[in-house]
Amino acid sequence: MFSRWKGESKAGAAAADQDAPTGTAGAAARGWPWEPDQTVAARLAISSLIKFFPKSLAQNGRLQVETLFCTTGALTGFAAQYAVRQEHIASGNAKETDVFVIAQAPNGERYYFGDRLNAILVPETLGSFTVLSVLGGEVLKLGAAKEELPDCHEIFERAAKSIGTPLFGVPQLPPGHKPFLTPRRAIEIFWPSMLNVFTREPVVPLPGFKLVEPRHWPMVLAAVAASFLAAFKGSLPPALAMKIFMEAAIPMSKIDQSAVHFVGATKH
Repeated sequence: MFSRWKGESKAGAAAADQDAPTGTAGAAARGWPWEPDQTVAARLAISSLIKFFPKSLAQNGRLQVETLFCTTGALTGFAAQYAVRQEHIASGNAKETDVFVIAQAPNGERYYFGDRLNAILVPETLGSFTVLSVLGGEVLKLGAAKEELPDCHEIFERAAKSIGTPLFGVPQLPPGHKPFLTPRRAIEIFWPSMLNVFTREPVVPLPGFKLVEPRHWPMVLAAVAASFLAAFKGSLPPALAMKIFMEAAIPMSKIDQSAVHFVGATKH
């Protein structure tokens, strides 16, 4: 579904007025994981991204909302693997094979699986606070029934079975709701912008300012997507929006990040 996108549009204003979906049950109960020392940076990132995505994805003043959720989902999944890599591998605490189960498809492409990675996206226990918790809580708050939430187990299974094939990473959606960007293409285009948002210092120095650590980037992106659920519910049912998000997030958390060719990157 399309939504008119202008700076003064009602949906745009509703999204831009939010820092994070404070009504989300998990966040309200325990606070966001970046609190308290990274709160300012997280709020700045959320505010920036809430404006960035609709503006960047709109075409001729119209925003396809399916593409908005596909894009934010894809980047969240990619950010989840990036977070695991930064925390455990780049830090020198572990080897890649200690953290991931690496599968190589017949075409030579590599895919990355593992409990640490999955635990960022979906709960391991009832008390876990994850990307799914943030979006699911917001969808239920907006009136959807629990039965309408996406079956993430099925998405995980489909992703694992389709590695190395043209079907990998293709969202399975009702007719008429195909995003105009594939999840992988969304990553190729927008991941460099995510790095910029999360690693830039404020123009005016702030005392005690601390950047959001990579391990929290997926949750920041989930908070952004959750704010879009309410803002664009008139154009796309929240449960379907969440399904599109998870259909992109789960497979994109598995791809070989070293094999992605980002738009604007210099080829060697």
